[in-house]
Amino acid sequence: MNKISRSCVALLFAALALSLPGHRDASGAPSAPREGVLAAIQENAVRVYEAYDGVEARRHAFSLVYDSRTGELVESSEVLMLRREYFRRRPEFTALRYVKNGEELPPEKFGYRTRDPMHLPFDRDNDANYEVRIVGESVTNGERCYEVDISPRRRTARHFSGRAFFSVRDLALRFLEGTLADNPFGVKSLRLRIHFRRLGAASVIERGEYRIDVHIPVLYPHRRIVHSFTSSDDRLIPRNQN
Repeated sequence: MNKISRSCVALLFAALALSLPGHRDASGAPSAPREGVLAAIQENAVRVYEAYDGVEARRHAFSLVYDSRTGELVESSEVLMLRREYFRRRPEFTALRYVKNGEELPPEKFGYRTRDPMHLPFDRDNDANYEVRIVGESVTNGERCYEVDISPRRRTARHFSGRAFFSVRDLALRFLEGTLADNPFGVKSLRLRIHFRRLGAASVIERGEYRIDVHIPVLYPHRRIVHSFTSSDDRLIPRNQN
């Protein structure tokens, strides 16, 4: 996976954390009517963003690079890293193991240029960056969820466009799918699918997949990257303690 495509992946919500529930009724479902659900989600999210700087996790990632015209596998890699994903600044990582095309390389050979973080939906400045609305309910991984459409108000590579799925039971973020509002240079398309799990007062990434089509004539022509990963050993990073 080349530096351009890796930095695209780094732009995304690689460790987005949203707070869990507000008030519930006796059945365990949120007591607020639907029009209050988005306000409750934002209130919980802001609470997490202000209490923590981000999330640290052990990330095990696999990348497969194909020729998008023929489907031929061009390159493969595997990396195990410790990654610190911050809400409002660039991430940091330490590679622990790196394998490229079946050959184990020194971990320090793995590297990419990190990028500024996304504008986070449901942060305090949400209304300046996004329009959000509940478009229905659906079952995600066996759980009934509110399906929330997230539309960017500006078309930049730091804005997200897609849908988030929040548990009807406790308003926890369970699943996210979408793309960037604007593609970086050379990126023709990008789709992401991320699954979340509960960690204390937050939801953190459990696993995910990105599919990226890149075309830069001569330098990186007709490439399709399939990047998948799992996260473990997560911990929230308290503010001013990183």
